[in-house]
Amino acid sequence: MAKRSIPRPENKVEFMNKLVMPYDETFGNPNSVFSEPYKPGQPQFNRANEISQLKDTARNISIGIKDIDESIQYYFDNTLKLSVIQNNTRLMVPVIYGSPERWKSIQADGFYRDAQGKIQCPLIIYRRENIQANRELGNKLDGNKVNNLILFKKQFSKRNIYDNFNILTNRTPEIEYVAAFPPDYVTITYNCIVFTNFVEQMDKLIESINFASNTYWGDPSKFQFRTRIDSFSNQIILEQGSDRTIKSTFDMVLNGYIIPDSVNRELASINRTFSNTQILFGLEVADSSEQFTANIRKPKAKKISSVQAADSTNVTIQITEGLTEDVIQYLSRSIQVSGTVINSNTVTFNAGWTIAPSGVPATSADNFMFFANGVLIEKTAITSFVDNDTSSTLVVNTSLLSYSLEATDEIIGIGKFE
Repeated sequence: MAKRSIPRPENKVEFMNKLVMPYDETFGNPNSVFSEPYKPGQPQFNRANEISQLKDTARNISIGIKDIDESIQYYFDNTLKLSVIQNNTRLMVPVIYGSPERWKSIQADGFYRDAQGKIQCPLIIYRRENIQANRELGNKLDGNKVNNLILFKKQFSKRNIYDNFNILTNRTPEIEYVAAFPPDYVTITYNCIVFTNFVEQMDKLIESINFASNTYWGDPSKFQFRTRIDSFSNQIILEQGSDRTIKSTFDMVLNGYIIPDSVNRELASINRTFSNTQILFGLEVADSSEQFTANIRKPKAKKISSVQAADSTNVTIQITEGLTEDVIQYLSRSIQVSGTVINSNTVTFNAGWTIAPSGVPATSADNFMFFANGVLIEKTAITSFVDNDTSSTLVVNTSLLSYSLEATDEIIGIGKFE
């Protein structure tokens, strides 16, 4: 018996997307378009975002709590490089992370001992106390479906290799991006304890650590986080039969950010995306009567009794006699004229129509094409196009056009203008 699938309730993004009413139906919903059929209670996917990362050398961007802990260790070891003078010898101060066992031993004895029971001085030990979310900075808007993304451009993509065909077709180079969403900003507090044998040694260490307050701690080639130290608390430990130990405690407040490397993170956002690319074929016409005549005289597969000629706007006519110079010039005529928007559906052009020579169908609106801001105006959306001798008037149906014309629009007419 087949196992019955349990439907999943819609998340917040899926529910809200169904309520979005696009301003322009031509462009549709401005949010992500799902390619899978909608199924109530089931997740929706856009297959265009499902990009394979096989053999991909660029790893996903992630910053964990361990990276922040290591930035503290790196700064102590490689930037501060704390040391003390003892018996005319400079000793480097070791820095260790306070694991639960070590921290419990320090709390019980007041200092840290090695495996042989010897007190370790000098020594710096630190541990992470708490993590608090910082909600004053940006966020990813929704953890179920991240809508706020940051894109990083890759320097090279195998899908954008140099190719002669790309040059011939004037193809737009394709750019590959690695996507990352804004991190979760957090404030992390660290407890730190410093042990020395003498007060003078402690003073030197506190001076160095305090000078590094309000700066960015971490590896410059990886991650750095702003760290603040507000106060130091000093204590002198004296025990019968043992040496004196100087102890100082302070808190480090670090402003960090986290981008997890987890399953729910992978489901919530895309990892790779590519820029748009397309192949454009422009309008090609003969720019002289000699070139047009040469095209007509090209060898034919078989001899025919008539000649088919098409003008620049695909209006085909049948000519049973030889082509005259006037007919050739008329067929090859294609003039571009800019129009002026009069109102929401009317445009005027400061040019009349070219009169068709004898034996050729009269010039009509079919001999012209119109573009609004680079987009072709379909023939079905044109109400009328009239010749006024020295000018022409275009009237469009804004309902079929799905938008109204404005004075700032660029209207271009291409055809047999005078």
